[in-house]
Amino acid sequence: MTKTVFRFTFLLFIIILYPLSEGTILCEEPDLDYIIEKTKVKQWKTLDEIHDSICLATSVYKELGKDGNIKKEVVTRKCIYTKGTDRRYEECLFMSVNGRKISDAKMQKEFEDSQGDDLEMKLPLTPEGEGHYEFSLAGSDVYNGLDVWLIDFKAKERKSEFVNGRGYVTKDSFDVIRVDLAPAKISRLVKALKISMTSAYMQGYWMPVKFEMDLEIKMSFLYYKHIIIEETYSDYRLNTGLEDSIFKSQ
Repeated sequence: MTKTVFRFTFLLFIIILYPLSEGTILCEEPDLDYIIEKTKVKQWKTLDEIHDSICLATSVYKELGKDGNIKKEVVTRKCIYTKGTDRRYEECLFMSVNGRKISDAKMQKEFEDSQGDDLEMKLPLTPEGEGHYEFSLAGSDVYNGLDVWLIDFKAKERKSEFVNGRGYVTKDSFDVIRVDLAPAKISRLVKALKISMTSAYMQGYWMPVKFEMDLEIKMSFLYYKHIIIEETYSDYRLNTGLEDSIFKSQ
């Protein structure tokens, strides 16, 4: 599970990269189908507009014991390159373990071990997830000063490539500014799992700025692991014309 988190964050990018429009003032609350369709159209439009991106990321990985004390803490700073929806390269710039900077050789090994295999996720409101989800309107709320609809989504099939959760959709522009979710199917060893991604407006788009995961694994009385990961993103550069050779080097 921990070895795939960095790939999973990339897939979450796709669900919350939506451009900010001038918005549409509605006299009455629209129905669920209208909200879903407007949000989906916005997302697909963005997939055509953002060809590639570069950003800086800081990741803090913590392993906690049953007493809540930190047993291991890994801080990583990296540069993330993406192109389209299926190409991603991460360049590790710095890493410390339990407060001590590690050598370049150890850093590279630790970083490679954390990458894992690609996840073939089919997220809601994406072309790959089309037709695989049921949606419901959970109500309205105010999030970070914005009026939002709370849209719950549930996978029609209980498979690991699907997710269940909730999206926060702005009422004035149909932008998804937060997503809370978990895989539709998880291992029996997983006691608890919470994942969230929040975004902020910059350069004409709502871009991911924070990924959070809280995972508890328990196997009888012999094995217990509590993992907390927080990853923040900044200094975005969009549509710089990244060469394909960058991704072939990984």
